[in-house]
Amino acid sequence: MKKTICIIAALLVIGANLFAIGFGYHIIEAKAEMEFASGIFPIALNYQFNFPMPDFIPGSSTLLTFRLDNGLDFRTLKQSPYDGSFYSEVDPSLDLDYMTVYDEFNLIFEQGVWNNHITAGISLGGRFENAYEAIDFMIDDNDQGLFWDGDKERFPGASFIGAPELGGDRSVFQTHLSARLELDFMDDQVVRRDGARLESYFKITGPWMPLNDGSADYILSRNTLNISKTLFSVRRESGKSWMSFVFDNDTTYRYIIGDKIPQYLQGGDVWDEVAAPATTHVITNRSAITWYGPQITDDTYPAVSLFYSIGLSMGQALNSTSDKDYSELVAVYGIETEIMILDIAKLYWQWGFVTNPVFNEECRAISRIGFTFGV
Repeated sequence: MKKTICIIAALLVIGANLFAIGFGYHIIEAKAEMEFASGIFPIALNYQFNFPMPDFIPGSSTLLTFRLDNGLDFRTLKQSPYDGSFYSEVDPSLDLDYMTVYDEFNLIFEQGVWNNHITAGISLGGRFENAYEAIDFMIDDNDQGLFWDGDKERFPGASFIGAPELGGDRSVFQTHLSARLELDFMDDQVVRRDGARLESYFKITGPWMPLNDGSADYILSRNTLNISKTLFSVRRESGKSWMSFVFDNDTTYRYIIGDKIPQYLQGGDVWDEVAAPATTHVITNRSAITWYGPQITDDTYPAVSLFYSIGLSMGQALNSTSDKDYSELVAVYGIETEIMILDIAKLYWQWGFVTNPVFNEECRAISRIGFTFGV
């Protein structure tokens, strides 16, 4: 198993370098998470190749791009493989962590209108996933994991209705169609933001899609409204900021129906690992006031945010045999501090208190400190 992980990691690095050969405009992003080396090393790479082409509408962008996202994702099994019931509702103490290696590709076409205040796009894509035991299971030679308890399967005979991507050999390949519409009237200058942005996103797949292995069947609609206002700002003669206070409010409504809905798509994230239960309807909202300190360069500055985040789940549970209707509220408040360096490195400390946890979980405080680096 360890050898397999090392081989996959090597292939990801080699593949990224091969894709960097060609014509056009390239974008590379790296992602880090606290679960792996305290967020110091990147575990995922997003690569984007923009094909060179003229703008169909003067003053607005025409984009044809190929995007490849791959890496490692750390997850927790939240629903029973047998009937899809929520573990938090029965026994919130269960430790059900695992990890997933994934690759997702998308061929995207987007067209801007009205100086890119309006952007519409469509895409065709696919996703591969393979799930494994958690890293500590392999490193510590622990004989108890999520999928295996000693030499026995932990969920013998389970249909994995609660997590369709974990059935069989825990390897899936799914293809999908998606569309996006964005209205952007946000003046975003890193430490000063004023205006609003609305994005509507639609995604669909099913057995009728070519190359879909049958592990996904859903219709997703997600709508996000971002509103920002700079409350106070002191600028230097160079145009950079001495300090500023910015208010942000982000609201998302997510609606999903379908027989097999993979976990990566379910959303409902409120803060850190805190998330609203996966039901048909989920509304999340985050309000924050951020103090930005002096800009040493345009993308080098300190920042401190006070935030309050909530999530509301309504309707029936996804991937479940139950017809029970839920109405569950999750709430967190806290503080986040960071020092951003050239938009590449970030040193941060975060603290949050879960005031209204999911089902039978207890109120708790979460604190993290870390360093991330990515290009």
